[in-house]
Amino acid sequence: MVSSGSSLPRVGKVVLVDVGIPYAVYLVLSRLGVSPVLALVVAGGVSLVRVAIGYAADRTVSALSVLVLVRFGLGVLLGVLSGDARVVLVKDSLVTASVGLAALVSLFLARPLTYYIRRDFSGDRIAWKDSWTHSAQFRRMNRVTTAVWTAGLLAESAARIAVAFWTPLDIATLVCPALGAGSILALIAWTQWYGHAARPAVDAELAIVRS
Repeated sequence: MVSSGSSLPRVGKVVLVDVGIPYAVYLVLSRLGVSPVLALVVAGGVSLVRVAIGYAADRTVSALSVLVLVRFGLGVLLGVLSGDARVVLVKDSLVTASVGLAALVSLFLARPLTYYIRRDFSGDRIAWKDSWTHSAQFRRMNRVTTAVWTAGLLAESAARIAVAFWTPLDIATLVCPALGAGSILALIAWTQWYGHAARPAVDAELAIVRS
């Protein structure tokens, strides 16, 4: 089985960067008199720059990078159309809900969504594909993981929408991405725990197939 234990620090760093740096950019721009909508859009562009740097380094685009690009594009579109900073904040909830629904739909397809995301972070796509092909336990693990992420993402989306419209803007600007990051880190931690718990059964199944 492909080990994903080393992916937690890597993903955690990505999530923290996507919260801390954009929020700092937003605060600086807003204190300089930039409109809240433009400040939020520019802050969201920080993630876009990070994706571009990653692509220039290894010429690959991960599933997570695609989500970042979608989030940025949606933020710009909503900002231009609405002129409301709170609507720009809600765009993350819309992306999260969309991903949650996509994960739900993927449960009925050949491979669930989290299979592709975890494969990208595993660093060994061939081994990951081999585990999927030869282990029913591995396939079950990925589908259970996707189901849990579906529930978590949809719940987080609803909570973030409530914060965006029912709290002061400066607070919402920090709490909304922090809520998103916290829920993602919690889901990642659960995924690591579940993957570790399921690993013996998967390894035993793969050992029988390869013997």
